[in-house]
Amino acid sequence: MRMNLQTVILMAAGMAMVAFLIQDAEDYSRFIYIFTSGFSFVWMQITHRVYRKYWLSRRKDHSYARKMMIITTSDHAEEVIGNIMEEKNWDLWITSVAVVDKDMTGWLINEIPVVAHSYRSIFEYAMRSVVDEVFLYIPMDDEFPIAMTVQNFEDMGIKTNLNISQFQINENLERSLEKVGPYESVSFSGHNVSFVMLMMKRAMDIAGGLVGMLITAIAVIIVGPLVKLESPGPLFFSQKRVGKNGRIFKIYKIRSMYQDAEERKKELMAQNEMDGLMFKMKDDPRITKVGKFIRKTSIDELPQFWNVLKGDMSLVGTRPPTVDEFEQYSAYHKKRLCQKPGLTGVLAGLAEEARSQTFEEIVQMDVDYIDHWSIWRDIGILFKTVWLVVCGDDGAQ
Repeated sequence: MRMNLQTVILMAAGMAMVAFLIQDAEDYSRFIYIFTSGFSFVWMQITHRVYRKYWLSRRKDHSYARKMMIITTSDHAEEVIGNIMEEKNWDLWITSVAVVDKDMTGWLINEIPVVAHSYRSIFEYAMRSVVDEVFLYIPMDDEFPIAMTVQNFEDMGIKTNLNISQFQINENLERSLEKVGPYESVSFSGHNVSFVMLMMKRAMDIAGGLVGMLITAIAVIIVGPLVKLESPGPLFFSQKRVGKNGRIFKIYKIRSMYQDAEERKKELMAQNEMDGLMFKMKDDPRITKVGKFIRKTSIDELPQFWNVLKGDMSLVGTRPPTVDEFEQYSAYHKKRLCQKPGLTGVLAGLAEEARSQTFEEIVQMDVDYIDHWSIWRDIGILFKTVWLVVCGDDGAQ
């Protein structure tokens, strides 16, 4: 309200000054200025409230809403949750709370479930659930290992907000002063990305997604009949994958395998050429003849431009794991999911070498990409990917 009032006053002063400078002020009465200013103020208030109510009603399921976990003590939990919720930030949604001094698991505090109590259970929950940010509100005299907690969440790629009095911790992490509801806090993150850069990345995704969907439509018209002729079944293949911070979404591809491919995968696990939690096999018998061609040319990946447009994926990022792969992750593996997964990624520049990479080496490369991300690096990876596709190298993408 105060901001709206200040805006209206400045606007009225500006109108009066302009009217005076162009010698037009005497044509308008004071009533016109007062009425116009009053109407503008009322209109701004109504518009602001309607717009805010609309976004608050959608924030729970909105892709941009930050899912927050609060870690605090039993005597502060209700107050902290209530104060943050009272601020009604449109892009923040409290999804869980951990009470560290008493086992209250299963309870509801202000309708927010208590999901953990012990140090280990907190990280087990964060590992398997969607957690974008954590807010720590722990008294100074509490024995809870705050420094280790901040470091472990950073290892998982989860942003950690610490109540302002607790900021003397781990000098190697980037800090920024922020507000979580009414609380001043210090945010710890391995690599902070500005809002402008994120918007530039999203704009590039939308532009690339629109062009990609046009290319996909043309490819489907040409390749679709060949896929259906060789192997009866649906033209498109969908599969649940794990995206940003554990979000589950459906990825789409043009089907390149026989219909029973998933069932036969268990029989072929002994021939897996990847050391770790990914499956890759040369001359995979589940792949059709047409499938080999569309994989070599990356045509099978084209429907993922729809995932990019929807916001599940980005043009560039780490490749999303399957659900069963994700369930075997250790905590530090999850950091490769702290950004949206990509249609292509850092392995685009390592076509031949990628075949011999172990899973741990891939994780290290993905984490390095995340820690040193820039829009220019994404553009470079896109150019490398286009070059590899044109040259016909299927690489590791």
